[in-house]
Amino acid sequence: METKDWFKLTFLIESDSEEIIIWKLNELGIFSFSFEYLIKNENKKEVNIWLPIDDWDESSRSSFEKIISKLLNINPPKNKFFEWSIIKEEDWLTSWKKYWAPELVGNNFLILPCWINLNKKFKDKQIIKIDPGAAFGTGSHPSTYLCLEKMENILFSDKKVLDIGSGSGILSVAARLLGAKEVCAVDNDYLAINSTKSNFQLNFGNLNNLNIYFGSFNEVILKNQLEQFDFVLCNILAEVIKGMIPNIYKCLRNNGEVIFSGILNSQKDEIIKILIQHDLKLLDVSTRKDWACISAQKASNPP
Repeated sequence: METKDWFKLTFLIESDSEEIIIWKLNELGIFSFSFEYLIKNENKKEVNIWLPIDDWDESSRSSFEKIISKLLNINPPKNKFFEWSIIKEEDWLTSWKKYWAPELVGNNFLILPCWINLNKKFKDKQIIKIDPGAAFGTGSHPSTYLCLEKMENILFSDKKVLDIGSGSGILSVAARLLGAKEVCAVDNDYLAINSTKSNFQLNFGNLNNLNIYFGSFNEVILKNQLEQFDFVLCNILAEVIKGMIPNIYKCLRNNGEVIFSGILNSQKDEIIKILIQHDLKLLDVSTRKDWACISAQKASNPP
């Protein structure tokens, strides 16, 4: 059987550069990465990125180094900044898992790696079990935190929820834990679709109340006539969000709400302007580090 080996790229950054690195990796569709604090120097972090060998030839790796160097505004001496190594398929999980630990989010959620037993002190938390596989991160992205924090203060009981760009399925699982009667998940990546299914199954033992759609959001909405959602969750990049707003408005019921995350603080004013232009009333803006989470509501039709 064919095995899948990985490049592991390691380099050091200033701690305050973490958010921009996360943003760029998400923009490039790279989701297998971690940040490790350095005990000897709390102002620096070690970045670890895993890339499938078959997809990253020498030219691609060189281009990626240039992208990161430009992002960090550095001109490193060759072979001095970026360290590449090869991780065999059989060593992948061991290499990946050591960076994982249970993570508390907000007041009620605990993100629990599926191979770790639950500590009794967390038994009163809403447990979200996650197995990232080899494609999606740990759920520790600041935008995911913001979205989950917003969700825990919303009544989802008997509500119909749409999760756009479901990824690992973490928000779909959270919505179901909070009582949603129906969850629809959309993603344009087969790996994400499989990850959403497997993590939903991991948490509930079945796929009841979950509908999954593969494809771009705008195409899926029109093809399947998805509408009358009480809540829409959209944790993706701002540039992608812009083109979705008109159809998000259409698929919301009157007084339905949308939560946008994955937006840098520098982008939030533009997103808010577009929301208002499309008759979505701004409800709240929350921030975490360099990221913003925006919630808005579709007003009732005038009498």
